[in-house]
Amino acid sequence: MLIAHISDTHITTHDDPDLPQSNARIQALTAFVKHINLMAEKPDLIIHTGDVTHGGEPEYYATVKAIMSVLDVPVYFALGNRDKADNLVAGLGDLGSASTIGKFLIYSVDQYPVRMIAMDTQNRGENIGTTCSERLDALDAMLKAEPNKPTALYMHHPPFEVTTSKYPFQFNDQLLADAFLDLITQHKQVVHMFCGHMHRSYRVDLPTCVATITPSLVPDNRLGDFDPAIRDKPLFELHRWNPDTGAFETSLHAVDGA
Repeated sequence: MLIAHISDTHITTHDDPDLPQSNARIQALTAFVKHINLMAEKPDLIIHTGDVTHGGEPEYYATVKAIMSVLDVPVYFALGNRDKADNLVAGLGDLGSASTIGKFLIYSVDQYPVRMIAMDTQNRGENIGTTCSERLDALDAMLKAEPNKPTALYMHHPPFEVTTSKYPFQFNDQLLADAFLDLITQHKQVVHMFCGHMHRSYRVDLPTCVATITPSLVPDNRLGDFDPAIRDKPLFELHRWNPDTGAFETSLHAVDGA
């Protein structure tokens, strides 16, 4: 099982007057799609951990769909703070299987060797993340339904400190973040957490699983230090599941020709 992980594309429309980088971001996503379609070994799926768009309007998701609908592999989306759940599902749901539980973008993808669960960490109207009893109950029920299958979560906000950031903690409440992580430790089948939001690469060993953050696909809002040879290219991560070790092997990749 091979996963391509992207995040924080912040797409709007061509020549958006409020976002001078709009064309460059569209070009970066287009180059990524072309790169994936030309890979000798294509990923089995792509996950996007949120801030798909920069404002959640239907026309922004239409831009994303026009670009990503030519992919040969499915794409599964989590909700970023800049996204809108209903518009994302309406615009992009058929690229994978994005769907909501109540008002939250939470759903599972069950057909792979590792079960994938999208978790909604959006704090409506705020940039930082959160959770709540309704979301944690939904996640707990999903995990209890498949206790023996390796499972990975993908979400926007990391519920842990990112020590390389100027703003390392991006949850609105430490107790809620702790409740999130405590729930994960109760389900030993959770092997990985995929996150975005921080616009940088990061990895941390949590008590019972590994968590990784992928840098922004688009270069203009990426943070952190990267090799000059790839600094101005769209970046994504590949994660290969190793059933012998029960873990993902992660590597960073630049988009060729961009």
